[in-house]
Amino acid sequence: MKIRLSAWAGLQAKAKQRKSQMIALACCVGACFSPASFAADSALAPLAIYGNEGNVEPYFLFLGTPSSWAFKIGKNGQAALNAGNIKAEPSKIGDANGMKITWTGGIGQVYSQSKVGTDKFDYLDADSALVFDAVLHQAPQDQVIMRIDCGYPCQGLVDFTEFYKKAPLEQKIVVKIPLQCFEKTGAKFGGINTPWLIYTTNTFALTVANVRYVPGAAKDADVSHKC
Repeated sequence: MKIRLSAWAGLQAKAKQRKSQMIALACCVGACFSPASFAADSALAPLAIYGNEGNVEPYFLFLGTPSSWAFKIGKNGQAALNAGNIKAEPSKIGDANGMKITWTGGIGQVYSQSKVGTDKFDYLDADSALVFDAVLHQAPQDQVIMRIDCGYPCQGLVDFTEFYKKAPLEQKIVVKIPLQCFEKTGAKFGGINTPWLIYTTNTFALTVANVRYVPGAAKDADVSHKC
């Protein structure tokens, strides 16, 4: 733990040094401004992962079961796919394109993944949350795990069973989970390759759309989970 905290402190110090250097450079060219205005100008944009056109680079949408943990969904993540324990089919939430995911029984998971891990410390540091729109069609019959991976078996997870069991059926909801919750359970944000994953072992069905990381959303009053 001391090593982890030391590394984090080093990253924070480097980030502050880079910001100071950029402000100093701006002053040198006659455009000096305050640190506050610099922060506003360099605000972190939301990270789109799966959107109205399907996959957002560098991510691909997959289904996974014990027979294969990597069934890639075609047509930029917008094709129908039946992987046995779990299947996907194009759907909508309002005007937004999404995917309906149905667990038919047995172990299955849906997730977006990139070929290599990328540094997402900026999003963790910006109090970001994993946010997506959802419509529940069938309540889960078993435990549901939300996960962020940093190169399996490196992962952070949140038990979301009770949230999904209590959520209304056939109504749009917004799922909002602070990234800190995943960091606290093991996710290392220096190399995230799976920015979201849903796993369960029995019947369950929901449509998902607009999957993203939203800076500042972890502080919202309506977060779906507090850690």
